[in-house]
Amino acid sequence: MPPQHASLQASPPNFALAKIQPPRPRAGLVARPALERALGAALEHSRLVLLLAPAGYGKTAALTRQIRQLPEGTALAWVSADDDDPLQRFLACLTAALEPHDLPWRVAPDALATLALAERGLRDAAGELVNALASADVDRGLIVIDDAHRIADPRVFEFLQLVLDRLPAQWTLVIASRVEPSLALARLRGSGELAEFRQHELRFGEGEVIAMLAATDATDANAPGATTQHAEARSAHDLLLRTGGWAAGLRLSLAARSGASAPGPSDTTQRHLFDYLATEVLADMPAELRDFLLRCSVLPELTAARCAHVSGQPQAARLLDEIERRGLFVSVLDADEFTLKLHDLFRGFLEDRLAREQAGELPALLRRAAQHETELARAVSYLVRAGAWDEATALLSHRAPEQISIGAHATLTQLLALFPEDEFARRPDLHMVRGLAAWPRFDWDTLLVAMQHAAEGYTRAGRLREAALTRVNACSGLQHAGRPEEASRELARLREQNLDDAARAFVFFTSAWNEFAAARTEHVAPFYAQMVATLERVPAPLLWQQFSIHFVFVGLPGMQPLLARFAHGAMRVGGDSPTQLRAGMMHLRCWLALSQGQLAEAWQWLGRADDDCRWLGTPRPVITENRTARALLHALRGDAAASHAAAQDMVDDIEQHSPLAHRRVHACEVLFLHSRAAWILQDADVLRRLDAALERAANPFEWAAAPDNRRLCRAFVALIEGRLQDAQALLEPLASDIDRSLFFPAVTARVLLADVQQRLGDVAAAADTLRLWLGDVLATGEVGGALLAGLDAVGRLADVDWGPRLLAAEQGVLSHVHAVLRQAREGADAAPVAMGGESPRESAFVMLAVEPVVPATDSRPAPLYDRRATDVARLATANRIDLASLTERERDVLARMAEGDSNKLIARAFDLSPHTVKRHVANILGKLGVETRGQAAARWRGQ
Repeated sequence: MPPQHASLQASPPNFALAKIQPPRPRAGLVARPALERALGAALEHSRLVLLLAPAGYGKTAALTRQIRQLPEGTALAWVSADDDDPLQRFLACLTAALEPHDLPWRVAPDALATLALAERGLRDAAGELVNALASADVDRGLIVIDDAHRIADPRVFEFLQLVLDRLPAQWTLVIASRVEPSLALARLRGSGELAEFRQHELRFGEGEVIAMLAATDATDANAPGATTQHAEARSAHDLLLRTGGWAAGLRLSLAARSGASAPGPSDTTQRHLFDYLATEVLADMPAELRDFLLRCSVLPELTAARCAHVSGQPQAARLLDEIERRGLFVSVLDADEFTLKLHDLFRGFLEDRLAREQAGELPALLRRAAQHETELARAVSYLVRAGAWDEATALLSHRAPEQISIGAHATLTQLLALFPEDEFARRPDLHMVRGLAAWPRFDWDTLLVAMQHAAEGYTRAGRLREAALTRVNACSGLQHAGRPEEASRELARLREQNLDDAARAFVFFTSAWNEFAAARTEHVAPFYAQMVATLERVPAPLLWQQFSIHFVFVGLPGMQPLLARFAHGAMRVGGDSPTQLRAGMMHLRCWLALSQGQLAEAWQWLGRADDDCRWLGTPRPVITENRTARALLHALRGDAAASHAAAQDMVDDIEQHSPLAHRRVHACEVLFLHSRAAWILQDADVLRRLDAALERAANPFEWAAAPDNRRLCRAFVALIEGRLQDAQALLEPLASDIDRSLFFPAVTARVLLADVQQRLGDVAAAADTLRLWLGDVLATGEVGGALLAGLDAVGRLADVDWGPRLLAAEQGVLSHVHAVLRQAREGADAAPVAMGGESPRESAFVMLAVEPVVPATDSRPAPLYDRRATDVARLATANRIDLASLTERERDVLARMAEGDSNKLIARAFDLSPHTVKRHVANILGKLGVETRGQAAARWRGQ
């Protein structure tokens, strides 16, 4: 179950928008025709363009000037990297930078970060980007990564390499960096697909320096002695000798006050040269401008509002204009609001000077900078630098739930490391954040310790509500660490506390899960009912989103009406947009249909869940319940390869990607699920291997049902080997009740025991074994456990001449279950079924294809594919749905697409969010079996 908190606030952007706004070229830049020709050709023809040189060599300036000369219609996505940008934030920036070009995404762009965290996640995320780029309606496109040397997360470059390997021909990747990126440059160089611009290519030549001097002469024509100064101290030859053609040194030499003479490159480093010249420039400024620059140097980007707030200077707008007019190592960003960005060298110089001259003022400046900063990492860093531990802690704890929801738990871990050990130890909020960050990794040991420390700290501080919530999270940790009895005692105490509805909902939900873990199935429904009643009093979508996993409760006593009630409320509160909650409800309805023997309906709900899972980037909790359903449904169809693949994915995930605490508690469940699928498929070899694996996995931390699960698996092996007496001895203790849950063995064991008894000749005993269950089926309609007994066993029972031992209605149940299983094997369960206003989509088999369109003349390898969707994609291609299958809203959106409207215009026309429009576009492309917006529009115009 997900980590529990009760924050109902919407999340702000996870990065500063300035990161995706390219700088504008500075006015008065000297023309550099040779560089411009070479760079222009590279941007047009190369797969990768690399600008590699130390700071101040004009990498960004060269790029910004060149992109202004690109042909009209060229798509541009610009990302300025920041220090320690993790993969999740980098992907968020990249997809946001691509947003204006309306790429036909088949996964939510903001879910790429979640997808990247999954098994084979980097490859899958890269594949989604490549396919979207390949299908974009653009003739030419550039993706620019500026300041790539700042990126410390190696996964970013792994991702970029995967993208480069399959980058469509109409796109080019451009990287500007001070250090060589970790990419396969030699391979690209050897194939002629890499264009490199290093220090030698970027340095100014003598002719270009002469042009700079001439421009400066023209600007300074009215300054006394300007010509003499240039003739004596600033000749092109002299400047080249002193700066080596280094752009930063040239600009500062020309800006330095009269008579300044910098030491040559043989006497100092470039950094010292820059500091020397910048000191001259700063000393020549008016005091007002100098102080303003120093105070605002804590900001990476300068706007009038932010600078006025940080510096206290009401004339910020005028001073920013003056800074830009002077060309003081700033770039103007291509933003709606006038925004300047200080060059790293100049900003570092100013910050150093600020710390030496006005150290006492620095903490207040940093605090004010944090107040206007939406990017969490920057804001926390400001506060940490200021020593504002209380403010940093409050901000981080407030934003932590939102970071978890977008898959940015690595960011939380990174920010927690900024706090000194003594400050961390005494702040319960930080322990709480550490626990939340551990949950997506299933690191229950860390979660448990962190939440216990947080609860103790909150209690000492008198913050009883927070203490209760962290104790609930600690109980979740106890459950998954194999200690449900400890959790049970703590939850009993929490239920006695006077908490608000949001907190009580968490307590009741965790209590229901704890009873499930302890196999006290009759106690689940009462707690679940209180959770539902409590949640219904707080119809807040962000709260309901935290209650997404319910499928394991299907079939437990008294749960069916409660689950249907929760699903109805969740769909009403959550709306139409894909979320983990909505995907969870699709899975829940799939399982409810399976429990009723409605396999066609189950497949259709699973198909809808597939769409949402894919759009959300296959987050780990929802993909687990998806694979669970898929393993069993494929087995019921007799598709051994697909069933084993889904089950093996679960086994691999828990064995290869889960911490020890998670493995030792849940390995048995995953292996048992696989054994049930293998039994349905009558796969003797796999059953024997799984039986041995279940025995090896035994440990004291497993949930209470684990011994019974092993016992049923041993019974499977005995049955498949024909050892009926051994099987009977194993099955009898398991068939002691009629628990209808698909996750406990009682009903399956009862049906198999009856089959063994009649095969051994004791039909009366078999009837007695079945009678209690059959009566329950007639009352509830739930037959899921019997379906998992398999076609052969149920078929034999349906063929028995029961005579008066069973009523006709009871015999009819057996015939019905057998018919359901037989039709599943024959593929008859694929027929669509009517389900009223909440019907699944028209075809259970249509899944969004991901194969991009690549020009036939392109020699590059084919784009990446999602291997798990390959078969379904082929089926979707073979069964394309015509325009009549589109919903009314999808037809409206398609009509606007055909008129050339962008996603933003469509959203405005129908009062939809851009996110919803993207989802409609993805559905349209999938249903029409096309890859691009243009192809879809052509289908509409040709109707």
